[in-house]
Amino acid sequence: MVQAGVGRLRQVSVNDRRFGATLAPEMTRKLLVLNVATLHPAAVRAHTSHLRGLAESGSLRDLQTAFPSLSCSSHATMLTGQPPSAHGIVGNGWYDRDYAKIFMWQRSSHMVGGETLWEAARKRQPGLRCANLFWRYCADSSCDTIVTERPAYWASGRKTFDFHTTPAGLHDELKARFGNLPFQRFWGPMAGVGSTQWILNVAHHIMSQQAPELLLVYAPFLDYDAERFGPQSPQWIQALQRMDREVVFLLEAARAEGRDIAIVSDYGWCAVERPILINRALRQAGLLEVERLPNGERLEAGSSRAFAVVDNQVAHVYVANREDLASVRTLLEDLDGVDQVLDRDGQAALGIDHARSGDLVAISDASSWFAYPYWLEPEAAPDFEHCIAIFDKIGWDPTEILLRPGLGGYLRMGLRVLQKQMRLAVPYDVCSGDPYRIRASRNARSADAGDQGAALITSWPLEQEGAISMVALKDIFLQRMFSQ
Repeated sequence: MVQAGVGRLRQVSVNDRRFGATLAPEMTRKLLVLNVATLHPAAVRAHTSHLRGLAESGSLRDLQTAFPSLSCSSHATMLTGQPPSAHGIVGNGWYDRDYAKIFMWQRSSHMVGGETLWEAARKRQPGLRCANLFWRYCADSSCDTIVTERPAYWASGRKTFDFHTTPAGLHDELKARFGNLPFQRFWGPMAGVGSTQWILNVAHHIMSQQAPELLLVYAPFLDYDAERFGPQSPQWIQALQRMDREVVFLLEAARAEGRDIAIVSDYGWCAVERPILINRALRQAGLLEVERLPNGERLEAGSSRAFAVVDNQVAHVYVANREDLASVRTLLEDLDGVDQVLDRDGQAALGIDHARSGDLVAISDASSWFAYPYWLEPEAAPDFEHCIAIFDKIGWDPTEILLRPGLGGYLRMGLRVLQKQMRLAVPYDVCSGDPYRIRASRNARSADAGDQGAALITSWPLEQEGAISMVALKDIFLQRMFSQ
């Protein structure tokens, strides 16, 4: 596997004067859009050199996300130029009333409404090629090249690391050159820079071999240590400086071929102090139903009068009966840490009024976030509590990137890794499960984030002054690609 900084292009400052080069006016400009999770303007100015240099030669702006400021929602907003009320990605997951099932972290582009950036670009230049690496909902899309995570789930219960590509033959080419996607570095207690290095190496390979006019790349590395240690912690600043070094070879290669660069982030961070156990409150009020099974309690969504799909500082609350709406709203508003509860009119005002949205949407205060647990006694917890189980939990669970505390956590992880290497079907039950250990949450409201919110860096000067709306990014990119 190619290691970061080894065997790659010489790392140089992004201030290198060659980075000012552009293509001839009569040609369509090629564009690299690199999504660096949780990057914010204040951090760029204070703690980076290469990214700051790129910004100084082009521009740096606050990027105002559409509500809610979450990964999947923001990715869809940037690529369609529409708010969640139009494209339908109201969070990282939602409840489907017909199936009586919660769908988290889905991959198919068919779930996204609206015309995408590459589809709009092809109308102006038929045959334009787009490569999409790890942006949410890239699977099944009309992009020419797609690479994204997709573990293999075996009939025996085993799960092994793997990834998906379009075209299918690209999979073996990338695996032979770079090894398998190090999924344990993509999510979980071992999550770190390794997965992002792999993605950046693949991006460089595709750019040099295929030269797509539009290259979309998602680098998640900065997520992890913010949640573990806090968004202003020394550990996160060290991760930011590592990220600053890791991206340089890709930026240099992009500008060497005359490609413009846009660096975006999908949200900012808030330092948090407490979780809001919203589903326990709904259960204690007699609104949330569970089934007791030998492997722990399971939510009965279809039988519940009310429950919440949680997502950082946002919770979609689904209420089965209209006559319960007022009492549920009062219950939510009385919870410590809840700042606001939106009905349909309030959702419309924030651009999230969609059939997938909860009947009520709760928003936490700046120092709180919503955790998913619904069981009332530790012994009743479902068996996936300590596992990486993103499709089983009723919302986002950041404790999956925290190891169980103490020596026992390391010993259990070592045992589970050994058992998986022996191809045994065992649970990877090594995660903390303790919501009180989380130190950061995605900031629900971009308007409250200031320069701690999302960022936009471009290699060219922007005419627009001040903050840029995320809804406007699609048009900004199209204008740059096709302006004369």
